[in-house]
Parts: sequence; structure tokens; C-alpha cells
Amino acid sequence: MIIDFHTHIFPDKIAMPALNTMRKRLVKMNHIEVPFYEAYPLCTDGTLECHKQMMKRNHIDISVTLPVATNEGQTDSINRFAESTKSDDIIPFGALYPYQKNWEYVLCDLAERGFKGIKFHPEFQQFYIDGKEGLAILKKSEKLGLIVVLHAGTDPEYPDGDHCTPIRLKHVLEEVKGDNIVAAHLGGMDCFDDVEKYLIDSPLYFDTSYVSKILSPEQYARIIINHGPDKIIFGSDSPWQDPAETLGALEGVGLSDEDMEKILYKNALKLLN
Repeated sequence: MIIDFHTHIFPDKIAMPALNTMRKRLVKMNHIEVPFYEAYPLCTDGTLECHKQMMKRNHIDISVTLPVATNEGQTDSINRFAESTKSDDIIPFGALYPYQKNWEYVLCDLAERGFKGIKFHPEFQQFYIDGKEGLAILKKSEKLGLIVVLHAGTDPEYPDGDHCTPIRLKHVLEEVKGDNIVAAHLGGMDCFDDVEKYLIDSPLYFDTSYVSKILSPEQYARIIINHGPDKIIFGSDSPWQDPAETLGALEGVGLSDEDMEKILYKNALKLLN
């Protein structure tokens, strides 16, 4: 069994336009001289149907889909779309804009509607995870039993971003237990030395999304082994990385069959209750 805990889908009408806009912006920002579709290849077109075809091709049993609201006006429509995709093999998480006035109502409503968790991208949403808004949301989510997936570390569009760095996550753990939090991108994209310094053996879960593209095999394996296979969750970041590539990198670590099963699905099942 495989549960991919970090994937993205969009409504059909906006899927490819949204992905292409992001890719063109990344190429321009990073001064890349090849076409955007070569610089940032995708494994799906971002639609639910294409995503399910990709799951079948890669023998993925369940996908957790992670939306992000970058303004207050998006929240309701994003959550309605997410809810409409729920099925035996799709577990959608909800979205919330951290600065909206009714954030607490939205969290309670998501919990009542059966959402398992919520996704935040502190760089896109421009809030500090250890600031007033971040801590209030994390405390309420913990109380409601909601899983919180965080884009941790920097982002290609925010290479100097510091809204959810490992040291800020360490501060968070002074205020909440943290065992309902998944720090995506192995604890902190492009902040891996600080992940090892501040977060190894913490209560946080890490997912494996995208990092095998940029992290040395040695450090990739070291973080997984030292943090412990009990707190690592398989995630691909589809459509940005094909699950087969993520799985290949994970298999290269040389873990036991038991530890691979924990990472591929048992830890996710435990977290999802």
C-alpha cells in the first residue's frame, strides 16, 4: 500500500493555466534560459482525472490533496471544490487564509464537515508560523484534532523566505505538542542543515515531497534515519514530482521493509486515524 500525503489538484478550468503561470514566473525569476515546460516538467495536468490516472500508473492507493488560499475570498470556493473531490482514494485537506477575520469559524466548520486537516504555505500567505496568527491557528487545530501540513523552509518564488524556518518551528514546539504537524519538504526546503540542528527527533512529522530533486543522497538519508522512520511520511508534491522518482530516492536509503512500510502508509494511517 502507498499513501501519497502531499499532492495538488485544481478545478479543470484553471489547472493548466495556473500551473503554467507558476512555471513561467519561476523561469523568469530564476533566469532560466530553457522553456518553462522543460525547466519544470509536470507528472499531471493538475486535474483530478489526470491525477487519478497517475495514481494508477504509480500504484498509489490514496492521495492527500493540499490546497492553499492566498486571500480570504478564495477560502470558501477552494474548500467546496476540495470537498467535491473526496472519495475512497482522495482525501482532501482544507484551506484557510490566516488573516481572515473568521478563521476560527472556518477551522471549526472544516472539522465538522469531516476534513482531516488543513494546509498552509507561510511564504505564499506571508505569515510567520511562530507569530500571533500562526500560533493561534496551530493551537486551535490541535484542539480540534486537525492535521496541519506546513510548507516548511524556503520556496523557489521566495528564496530568502523565513516565515517557516526550522528555528521558527522549534519556537512553535514551545507552544504546542506538534504531533499533528507535518513539516513538508523533509522539515524545511533548502534549510536542511538547520533541520538537522533544530528539528531532528522532535514530535513533528516530515514528508518527503520534492526534496530528492535538490538534496544530496547522503543528507537525505541522514535526516530520514536520524529523525526516525516513525515520523517520516511519503509525499511526492505531484504534479511537481512524479511519485516514482520520490519512491526511487526513498528506496535508495536502504531502509528495512518494516521501516519502508511505516513511511509509505502506516504513519499516514496512524496520523489520519
